[in-house]
Amino acid sequence: METVTGLQYSCGNEDSASELDALDVAGRRVLSVAAAGERAFALLLGDPREVVAIDRNPAQIHLGALKVAAIRRLDRDGYLAFTGVRNGPDRAAAYRRLRDDLPDESRLYWEARPRQIAAGVHAIGRTERGIARIAPLLRFVAAADVRRLRAARSLADQQAIASDLFRRPIVRAALAAIFNPLSGRLLLRDPVYYGEARRDAPGYLRDRVVTTLTHHRFDDCFVLSLFLNGHLRDSQSLPIDLGEDAYAIVQRRLDRLTFVESCILDYLQRQPAASFDAFSLSDLGGYLTVAEFGTLLERVERAGTAGATVCIREYISSPTIRARWPAALVRRPEIESRLLETDRSVGCTFVCAAKASPAH
Repeated sequence: METVTGLQYSCGNEDSASELDALDVAGRRVLSVAAAGERAFALLLGDPREVVAIDRNPAQIHLGALKVAAIRRLDRDGYLAFTGVRNGPDRAAAYRRLRDDLPDESRLYWEARPRQIAAGVHAIGRTERGIARIAPLLRFVAAADVRRLRAARSLADQQAIASDLFRRPIVRAALAAIFNPLSGRLLLRDPVYYGEARRDAPGYLRDRVVTTLTHHRFDDCFVLSLFLNGHLRDSQSLPIDLGEDAYAIVQRRLDRLTFVESCILDYLQRQPAASFDAFSLSDLGGYLTVAEFGTLLERVERAGTAGATVCIREYISSPTIRARWPAALVRRPEIESRLLETDRSVGCTFVCAAKASPAH
């Protein structure tokens, strides 16, 4: 298992509408990977009974606690400014408003990092800082094409422009230079790019970007803004939990969300059988070996109720191709195919399943 310390992710980079579609969380108890917190907040939009957001990295748990306190205390505009999604006033002053709402360990963590608070926490993770470093190169090779994509009159025109973009040798060379195991370790500093279950990143990303732009307008895909600009301040779209109406719903349902610091394998082993109704699992293939991922699936099977739903979001790593698949977790190819078209995260594919009821 890859051991990561310090804050790896600080900004949501997924279209969590896909998890809501795949999992049908209304009235259910859901286990989610915490990461930057956005996927857990988005799950609240589906009206679950409870969401448990788990991460073995304490820094991610402290980030979740900070975002929970900020959502409780700040209106949407204040939250976007405080976290750095939008430009805003003195973030230190906003932090002083919410610091007493933090658990003791999280308060100590953030008060030792005033410069990160001042910068806005959406930009401080290793992955986000790595993306900011590569953004100038992506803009250099694709600036004219981005203007053409934004001016495209139809999705068909947009698809043609995107396909032409990835046929250019300089773009292929840039992708190969950025998205490989060495730069993944040294530049992006994200295990998904060099883990055991990784796939050919440049070819995979070419296919996924073209497919996404076949179904969605460029400016509706906030992850493209993140990679091209290194931030979301100028993005015309945002993660779904940060929408104007959605933010108020998340505020009202925060008491249903708990952040837990634990290895997910150990946590599931400790849980009673049939204790969760849904599982939102993302990017674990970069942190777990293929064998460990097989163990994860076995423990998900045991901890799931009959009919429990599973959504595994995969990016560069694809452990589900090689891991042993439990018989009781029945794949749902119709949902997997649908999400390939509807998801706006640009680089993701999905493995979805439901736990079969025991035979009588």
